Amino acid sequence: MRLTTKGRYGMRLVLDIAQHGSDGPVSMSEVSLRQDISLKYLERLVGELQRAGIVKSMRGRVGGHLLAMTPERITVGDVVRALEGESADLPCGHNRLACPRSVHCLTRAIWVAADQAMFEKLDSVNVKDILEDGQNCMARKEEAKFVVAKEVQAPQAEQSKRRKTLPSRVFLRSANQQGGDKQNRAGAGVKTILAVDDNPDIVEYLVSIFRERGYAAFGATSSEEAMEVLMRLKPDMITLDLEMPEEWGPKFHQRYSKMPQFRDIPVVVISGLPGIHRAISKAVATLSKPFRPEEVLEVVEAAIGPP
Repeated sequence: MRLTTKGRYGMRLVLDIAQHGSDGPVSMSEVSLRQDISLKYLERLVGELQRAGIVKSMRGRVGGHLLAMTPERITVGDVVRALEGESADLPCGHNRLACPRSVHCLTRAIWVAADQAMFEKLDSVNVKDILEDGQNCMARKEEAKFVVAKEVQAPQAEQSKRRKTLPSRVFLRSANQQGGDKQNRAGAGVKTILAVDDNPDIVEYLVSIFRERGYAAFGATSSEEAMEVLMRLKPDMITLDLEMPEEWGPKFHQRYSKMPQFRDIPVVVISGLPGIHRAISKAVATLSKPFRPEEVLEVVEAAIGPP
């Protein structure tokens, strides 16, 4: 009965194709930019949606993806079943053999009924309904994507300087290059910060804030990228988003914290989710999105000192 990131991101993908498909096949790279979801993750989702008959692929020079049927024929339940299965979080719901106690379990009927009620609700809403009602997930994500520009916009002169000094996607350099940079700065004693967030724009903005203050800063848009950087260099601090497509932020923190060399690295949680102060108990601070640059720098300097 719990919807994972897979189902929620898959629904955003379907809505994006429905909204932009009238102009021709939709490119996954364009969806990735609009929805702030990694291209690799989208390619996995669209493959499963194709096999379920919800999305179809168009080949050729202007190839891409379209809905395989009209929006009113695709319900939210269809998308969730294609990506999550018939029972979102109840193994015994459609297979009694999944649990040896299911035959005599007194609570199974309750969970099955709750699971069915959830899908009844999801089946009652189709893609056309969502688009017509204006409850488009893409619009909310687009607003979040540019939250930095709206809420924490720096002066024009500072932005101009950042564009000149910070190449696009500089934070996605290889871990080998990052390790080399760390070694080059080691003699100067420059402190290093790793920014982890599934939104590339927010990562790039955080990296620019830290570098302009004088820190050595790097970024990652997934837990695997972050782990690769961690294995190559040991940062003095990590800023961590909670909601990422491949691994929940607290789970990633728990995973790397089991390694003795990373256990004591201070972590700052930066997220738009409610209740973030309870997500990682060992976090030195929690900041809500949208955030102000001075807030972030104040927290960092209080934890690890100036560059």
